[in-house]
Amino acid sequence: MSDDSAPRRPMPDHDAWPEFALPWDDTSSGPADMSRLLHKPAGAAGFVGIRDGHLCTGDGVRWRIWGQNLCFNAMLPAQDMAPTVARRLAKFGINCVRLHHMDHRWPRGVLIRSLVPRDQRDGRESGAAEHTRALDPEALARLDYFVFCCRANGVYVDLNLNVSRPFTAADGVKQADWIGYGKALTYFDPQLILLQKEYAQQLLGHVNPFTGNRYADEPAVALVELVNENSILESWLCNRLRGEQTEPARRTWCDIPPAYADDLDRRWNGWLAARYGTRAALAAAWNGGLAEREDAAQGSVRRLRPEEFAPAPARRFADEATFYAGLERTFYEDMAGYLRNELGVKQVIVGTSDHNHGLNGQLHVKSNAVLGIVDTHMYWQHPRFPSAAWSRKDWLITNTAMVDAPDHSAPARLSRGRVRGLPYILSEINEPFPNDYAAEFIPTLAAYGLLQDWDGFFFFAYGHSAERWKDGGVMGYFDMANDPVKMTQLALGALVFLRGDVGAARECVERRLTAAHVCESLRTNKPDDRHPYSIPYLLGRLALVHRTVIAEFEAETLAPAEQAVPLPEGTIVSDTGELCWEDAAEDGRVLVNAARYQAFVGRRGECASANMTFDLYTPFAAVQLASLDDAPIAEARLLLLAAGARVANTGMRWTDETRRSLGENWGQAPTRIEPVCGTLTLGGLAGATGVVLRPLDPCGQPVGPGTEAAAADGRFRLELTEENASPWYLVEVRRG
Repeated sequence: MSDDSAPRRPMPDHDAWPEFALPWDDTSSGPADMSRLLHKPAGAAGFVGIRDGHLCTGDGVRWRIWGQNLCFNAMLPAQDMAPTVARRLAKFGINCVRLHHMDHRWPRGVLIRSLVPRDQRDGRESGAAEHTRALDPEALARLDYFVFCCRANGVYVDLNLNVSRPFTAADGVKQADWIGYGKALTYFDPQLILLQKEYAQQLLGHVNPFTGNRYADEPAVALVELVNENSILESWLCNRLRGEQTEPARRTWCDIPPAYADDLDRRWNGWLAARYGTRAALAAAWNGGLAEREDAAQGSVRRLRPEEFAPAPARRFADEATFYAGLERTFYEDMAGYLRNELGVKQVIVGTSDHNHGLNGQLHVKSNAVLGIVDTHMYWQHPRFPSAAWSRKDWLITNTAMVDAPDHSAPARLSRGRVRGLPYILSEINEPFPNDYAAEFIPTLAAYGLLQDWDGFFFFAYGHSAERWKDGGVMGYFDMANDPVKMTQLALGALVFLRGDVGAARECVERRLTAAHVCESLRTNKPDDRHPYSIPYLLGRLALVHRTVIAEFEAETLAPAEQAVPLPEGTIVSDTGELCWEDAAEDGRVLVNAARYQAFVGRRGECASANMTFDLYTPFAAVQLASLDDAPIAEARLLLLAAGARVANTGMRWTDETRRSLGENWGQAPTRIEPVCGTLTLGGLAGATGVVLRPLDPCGQPVGPGTEAAAADGRFRLELTEENASPWYLVEVRRG
């Protein structure tokens, strides 16, 4: 796993860092309890809807999502755990949970349990002879009570439908053992569509005895998602529609079985015959791109493969792209119509996400926009698995800082999918553990998400197993529930994001795309490290200065024109003046200077905002200060300070000095934090006579009498040291 070309970095002694372990069952109140930001019970004002291009509660008030994903049986906690989990989510300001990977057999999901003894199974999650066409009573009982507890605590729910269901032959699915999760196939195969509708009816038509509502009638359910990270258009572009599969699928992303490829060929030829009528008309339209023996009436027109994209005539390529996009759009409209008209679903319906940022995704976004909302996924440096998917031994991360790559950063890449007039959510985002710079992610996304005026985030993920929370430690790439820095940042982030402490950009740059460009960009230009948009000359830093949206997909001319939007080099300042991204090689920094929220993300050195100067001694950290009593920092009595750097498990060890993998050396509980050390100086605090810094313990409770700031000339100096190390602090300002 070692890369000889990767730079060597000092190996930290994680076990010398102080322990700081968050209890999974913390339900205490205190100054950092953000449940006050949530409306209880969830749905009290009616169903979440859409108004003026944004999500809103039933009374028409703007509603932002500060959410988390719960995966597999993490959404099915035991009855004695459910109230505690829901209360803890609310305490950290989580106002919505995305229930993800529900469609597995109990005990991993809500599908009917397998009756085949575990030692007699064939290696799949369930026996192929058993159907998955019913829900498990015990799973439903757990789900019902957990949703009830979430609702009581002001936590809304996002229900996912098709994610990773293990279809079987007993479900009537052909070549069931060959299709994996059925990616791409779920859009057009009649039996798979029938099964998706049946599952939706069973889940959304189920009455929760604790609330008395069917899920379709439950206002605490905010969103319903149709499919997850699933695009037939993407499958085509990634050469996964060949139909040359010769053995059962062993991974999520794979070629489709021959029988489904034959079905797709028939649909393709039927679409062409209906569109053009005669072979002569098709040949003329494709301008020499139709081979001699190809005839749609005979079902013999081939589908293109990626190696054939470049020489193919533009019209032929565009027709096939349009065909796949049409399958997606038809599926969304049909499923949404079924949910609305047959099941009476009242919630906002989401198609799927724009999730592959290695491709230009605007045609996929256009298809999703038909439902009136757009969703996106993205990870900063997702782990890579050279030999086996999701190996906990053979894996790699790049482990570099996002602040060093403004044009390629998460805010830049995520900004590509926003469509004018539609809500925009980001339902899977994270900088996975154990990246050295992960403390940068939440504060940066919160600030720039507000600048872009997005509607919400679901961080991935609070957890994948309810029981794992009790074990302590951060034992997965994405699990956040036990991460002391990310969770304390989530609490402060909820305060900032739900209040809207950073202003939306004053100017909106509208991207107008021609129909030809939308198709051609799929094969002629790919996003690179500086140009995340399909317009190749438009830098990603656009999203750090102005808002940006797709205004048209069928414009007459491409806009903005080259050089029409001047963007700064070096220091990138938002048009509101509140955000600053310093673009410097291996020394990038993000600065936030708003009235109620000020922050610094970057390497050691000094930075300053209106009320805070911080001289950082730690190699890299995120330092944030926010008003707890809603007044500007200059006038507030109580402030919350979050100071986060690296997190490690006890006994965790990097495999070598490139710090790109732990291999199997994940360590164990308790978690430890790298102390953020530096000098904090507060100024401009109206009428202040004294300032006290009080570390907060893992439950957010103040520890000890605190440290009195040294005062001089109206400024108050405090030292953050190894002795008072904590990822969060209460700052008390005395006046009069």
